[in-house]
Amino acid sequence: MSELTSVEEALAALLAGTAPVGSETVPCAEAEQRTLANAVIARLDVPPFDNSAMDGYALYHTDAGGHLPVAQRVAAGIQPVPLSRGTCARVFTGAPLPPGADCVVMQEKVERNGDTALIPAPVAVNNNIRPRGSDVQAGSVLLQRGHWLDAAALGHLASQGITEVEVRQRPRVALLTSGDEIVEPGQPLLPGQIYNSNRPMLKALLESFGAEVYFIAAMPDDLDGTRAMLALAAEQADLVVTTGGVSVGEEDHVKNAISAMGHLDIWRLALKPGKPLTAGRLVTTE
Repeated sequence: MSELTSVEEALAALLAGTAPVGSETVPCAEAEQRTLANAVIARLDVPPFDNSAMDGYALYHTDAGGHLPVAQRVAAGIQPVPLSRGTCARVFTGAPLPPGADCVVMQEKVERNGDTALIPAPVAVNNNIRPRGSDVQAGSVLLQRGHWLDAAALGHLASQGITEVEVRQRPRVALLTSGDEIVEPGQPLLPGQIYNSNRPMLKALLESFGAEVYFIAAMPDDLDGTRAMLALAAEQADLVVTTGGVSVGEEDHVKNAISAMGHLDIWRLALKPGKPLTAGRLVTTE
């Protein structure tokens, strides 16, 4: 009896035998759950300017410890004017820091009296400030090649003003089931038959991984019919996924069909249930 293959060895063999599919450029609005074909380089610093991390008062740190005139009010989206020494600015979260200020004191620590504010001391330089480029620096790698574009990644792209991105094409997958005893849900069951639970489960899994499952069919329980269906699927798909027919029974034709049409890499895993697994390459006429 041949030795069993570990799951880790099988996965390594599967990955070693794959090649990247082609790439295409898509709008970022349609890029969710796609894979980057190339690294994305940051165009901008994030944040793009020094800004306040708190609602509070911006000032020069050595001016703390007394009453300061409130010289200006700076909300997010407002361009401040330079701040004179001995004054402070009312600032809000995300607002640009006025030139001349080097710290922000949160409003809960400040006593406001009309147009003046009592600022406690001491205050450290850069207190409650988000420096320019502290999250992302222009010219740095924003997202690596092969990155899976989830919601956070799409947010990073938007923060750079990027509207389209080069991604890998969705792998085209043919999903084939075998077994004359398999019946599609909604059809009446005859004695000895069971419903096809693998097909909808695998289709959903493959699509969640970013694949395009476009060819779905059932293979007959005979060698010639199985070979014909595999050949048709291989001509149209990047990957053929089959269920059943890879054990050692007389009615298990998938393994023998693949052996005759190409070659096998692994087919007995050290896993139960799930020991029978065929992984190989089908030779097409293309």
